[in-house]
Amino acid sequence: MAQARECAAEPSRLERLGCYDALFLTFDEAAVSEDLRPALWHAINAQEAEREGDDMGLLVREEGEDVRISAPALGSVPPRPQLVIACEKTITRFQIHLPQALDAPRVQVRLRAGGRELEQVWQARDGGYVVSGGRGLPAIATLQQLLDADELALGSDQATLDGLRFETAGLRQAIQPLRDACRW
Repeated sequence: MAQARECAAEPSRLERLGCYDALFLTFDEAAVSEDLRPALWHAINAQEAEREGDDMGLLVREEGEDVRISAPALGSVPPRPQLVIACEKTITRFQIHLPQALDAPRVQVRLRAGGRELEQVWQARDGGYVVSGGRGLPAIATLQQLLDADELALGSDQATLDGLRFETAGLRQAIQPLRDACRW
């Protein structure tokens, strides 16, 4: 307790903060190597592990109030990037999950599907393992334009994403449980 009083007596805010950190912050090496991938990334990875044979179509799983839809990238070798459409905590999410982290905070993306082309800026999140096309209303607006497409193709300034293709045939029907869960 005496050391804490010494820290409190430090006139400089920065030095005082450093003193408290040195006194109370416990350094855990396990925390440094913490997995940056979110629970949804792991859930989708487990979901994709259940995939049967050569099936590359949409895989839908419902767990409680949450709904997860995934599809692996066509023409790529495992571990593959994965298209992810999810209703998690009643929020719609539209993402690409990557096996290797992307080293760019923002990414230019062209979505081509069903004769339509959309240009968007997506954000890399969760250490670069998740590239987010939006959540909530922006995700819903994009998804509504993809409902009748058989395939989604991406173009990007990032080689990791450029040329990715996903089978989306039947999305209008497959997404119905997600629409019900996320109330749209």
